Amino acid sequence: MKLNALLFAFLTFLTLAPAHAADDGFRHVLANGKVRCGTDLTSKTYAYKDEDGFWRGIDAAWCKVFAEAIFGNPDLIEMVQVENKDVSKALKLNQIDFMFGNTQFTANMEISSQASPFALLYYDRLMLLAKAKDGATSMEAYKGSTVCTVSNSEDYQHILDFSNRYKLNFKYLKFDTNERAKTAFLLDRCQLLPGNEVYLKGIIKNNYAKDAKAEILPEVIAIKPVYAYANRDNNTLKINGKWIVNALILAEDENISSSNIDIFIGLKDNSTRNLLGADETLWKKFGLKPDWVKKVISSQGNYGEMFEKNLGNASPLNLPRDKNNLIKNGGLIKSQSFL
Repeated sequence: MKLNALLFAFLTFLTLAPAHAADDGFRHVLANGKVRCGTDLTSKTYAYKDEDGFWRGIDAAWCKVFAEAIFGNPDLIEMVQVENKDVSKALKLNQIDFMFGNTQFTANMEISSQASPFALLYYDRLMLLAKAKDGATSMEAYKGSTVCTVSNSEDYQHILDFSNRYKLNFKYLKFDTNERAKTAFLLDRCQLLPGNEVYLKGIIKNNYAKDAKAEILPEVIAIKPVYAYANRDNNTLKINGKWIVNALILAEDENISSSNIDIFIGLKDNSTRNLLGADETLWKKFGLKPDWVKKVISSQGNYGEMFEKNLGNASPLNLPRDKNNLIKNGGLIKSQSFL
């Protein structure tokens, strides 16, 4: 009888152990002593080092936010090049902690990938980069052109549907990575290259800065939500990540910015007290630094300020705020109270 009970306990342990061990929480992050963020480094837009060796770009900015929240030091980051096809593997093998940047997200990916979205970072637009053609003002001028694209990608499906709908008769040259598709475009093997507007503007900036041999066509093929991802089994990282992103959105919603963060003292509103660490209890439950929000807002600003610095009017990309405005300002970005 005792032997059967022990056997049952052992089998129960084997059944439950993998599920319990899957959520590693901050173990790998703390062991590495830094936050490792996957991104697309090839376009030198999402994350790149400036002349002084400092990381710049929207993905680097978010990675610094996470490092401030976890370690209290925004410099404890590592930006890692990860292709779309390798995102699931990189997260599963703990080669990265979070994935940002130029990442596709489809229903098939949700079912089969180890990458799980935990927060919407911003909305981008799927557009086409075209080799400049005299007199061309729209996609109509490129009927029958060849498109360099990634095989079976979300972008390819959107372009295919768009071409069929408007009878553009595009032809397709397919590759297994964004980098190879971009290289083929730069070598004039095709006339068109699809991609998120941020990605395409990065290509122009780094390859066509001194001439007008390529331009982004005005048609918006699809609105593309850009997410932050973590290992689907690591609930700790996903939950923490969700509330880290929400914190900066909530700060903007409450009109807390880099210019006034120092005056928010003696707060009575519970959500704002929790947010800014006046009451340290909630952030400590997350295992994060209670004063991280104040530090990030002082250095990088709230959600809106980060957008403008890295993607908007104060950046070379000059993307319109549009859908990335708060709901109260006519956009789609919504905050949650921090209670």
